[in-house]
Amino acid sequence: MKKILKSVIAIGIASSLSSCTKILDLAPNDKISSGTMWSTETLVDQGVIGVYYSLQRPVRSDGIVGTSANIGYYAYEAFGMTGQGEYNLNNLFSSAVNPSNSYFSFQWKWLYDGVHRANDAIVHIPGATMAQEKKNKLVAECKVLRAFFYMRLNELYGRNGLGVPIYTEPISPAEGNKGQSSEEEVWALIIKDLTDAINESALPNNQIQGEGRVSKGAAYALRGRAYLMTKKYDQAVADFAKVGESGYKLFSNYKQLFKVANERCEEMILSVQYIEEPSGYGSAVQKYTAAFQQGAKDSRGCWTDLQVTPALVNLYEEIIDGTTVRPFSWSDYIPEWNTVNALGAPNRKVFFIRDQKVNGNDVHPTVTTVINTELNKLNSTARALYLPEGNEARLKAAYANRDPRLAYNVVTPYASFQGVNSNSTAAGMYTYRFPVTGKYYVDQSGAEPNLNSSLPGSYYTSGSANAQAEFKYIHRKFVGEGLEYARREQNPVDEPIIRYADVLLMWAEALVEMNDLPGAMAKVKQVRDRVGIPTMASSFSDQTKARNYVRDERRRELIGEGVNFFDEMRWKTLKETKFNEKFAQHAWGGTENTGGTTYEWIGDQWYTWPVPKSEIELNKNLKPTPGWVY
Repeated sequence: MKKILKSVIAIGIASSLSSCTKILDLAPNDKISSGTMWSTETLVDQGVIGVYYSLQRPVRSDGIVGTSANIGYYAYEAFGMTGQGEYNLNNLFSSAVNPSNSYFSFQWKWLYDGVHRANDAIVHIPGATMAQEKKNKLVAECKVLRAFFYMRLNELYGRNGLGVPIYTEPISPAEGNKGQSSEEEVWALIIKDLTDAINESALPNNQIQGEGRVSKGAAYALRGRAYLMTKKYDQAVADFAKVGESGYKLFSNYKQLFKVANERCEEMILSVQYIEEPSGYGSAVQKYTAAFQQGAKDSRGCWTDLQVTPALVNLYEEIIDGTTVRPFSWSDYIPEWNTVNALGAPNRKVFFIRDQKVNGNDVHPTVTTVINTELNKLNSTARALYLPEGNEARLKAAYANRDPRLAYNVVTPYASFQGVNSNSTAAGMYTYRFPVTGKYYVDQSGAEPNLNSSLPGSYYTSGSANAQAEFKYIHRKFVGEGLEYARREQNPVDEPIIRYADVLLMWAEALVEMNDLPGAMAKVKQVRDRVGIPTMASSFSDQTKARNYVRDERRRELIGEGVNFFDEMRWKTLKETKFNEKFAQHAWGGTENTGGTTYEWIGDQWYTWPVPKSEIELNKNLKPTPGWVY
């Protein structure tokens, strides 16, 4: 199941490259040089593994989590509508953003590193001494990977006709001096690479329960996406249909889909593979997104630096009966919701403050003290709305009859989760409350059940975000439960790059643009039927409604997978979704100063990332990106 990564550990990454001075500084930094590494079948296998390895950790963590590291696709959530970071995102969303921003340069370098590794393989594999069929298969795989890297380059840096430099052969550092090819030319290369792979008979239709490599189904999915982005909707629809014909389909259980046991199932079309190995081949998603009291067998204390936005949580609909849903509205559960907002968003905190009393008695004097501290920060009108024994009940009711994916994906206020004890030797249940008296574990004396033995058995220790004074929505998707994982920072769960639900919803998008609204509804219904939530015809009554509904469905379904940011960019909706919120928010809306920054829209040039200033200075043939000041 983890064959590629296990091979990496066994043999090293033969084609690892340095990018210290320039993106296309191609001097190898490992034992085997590019000139000799493709001579035997064993070395070819190593080189192709190196191309796959390039898919890992696409985001630099600076300004997203509290350390500097390369982290996974989940980090893109901080850039989109569905997620928010704890820190200032290196001013990416402020008026201070400029072409020297580290995110612009890191993405450029990461993507071109992948392009070069793929180029090296595509050019040299045909000359190796090995069976022709295997050579053909490996070249096809590398063409799909190169297409993926160029797709990301073009959609970030190549919009509005600008394009990016095209390199299809290995080059020396001095040859890395091309200017941008047009956006159309880059899309043509992407489509050609994917078409070549589709036409290669040695490439299997799928990799269901396979080695985690590229398949024809993956090539069809990516080519369909390319056609969708270039508005060739009929061709996109045809390719998306081929993905299903290749053997891919929805996995039956959404909640279990993101577990290690199912990561090579029939829904996962292309994923980044991880294993629990201490040398750095696992995912750190648990450490950076989970509640503080979660962890693994080796360590406890997760950071909760990357969270879910209230705007996304509010998109999960309310189920009325077996055939009807409606948009969620806080005022349906808390009539004073909008009235209190007129007093200022922080006053809504009153609705999220924990119960002081249980069964008519105070939980404990220490709990009463922290509650009163928070209440005293509010004005008298808001304080009067606090329910000492019932605040938690009405919040639970607000989250209870919702799209089931909300509970699968997010730890909501007063929901329970399984974490670990203070030394990661046993699991325990926690309830996410606000405020908390400290970052206690179940086996510590300060935990409420240990302070008051008369509490009900279902009254669990309070869980918290890493910063215990916060009350923000916490990721549950991809996060281990209790002692599920051996390592907090090297989790084995794979990250999907594209899965069949994504394909169905892109298929629905294309059908909406073709004005086939019944067809679009049918694709969305497949995704929603899996979790037992109705799909209403009224949501597809006209093209505008259908378009917006499909977009919201993508936001609900694909949270945590690094998809939403690229969606908002291609839809050009980021101004209305991300920047409209202004800042990272607590569950009730509003913010407190936790080191974040105010989001400031600088103009539509934001939808085309600038060629990094460092690259412009090194390569005079590159054109500065219009609208950006260098």
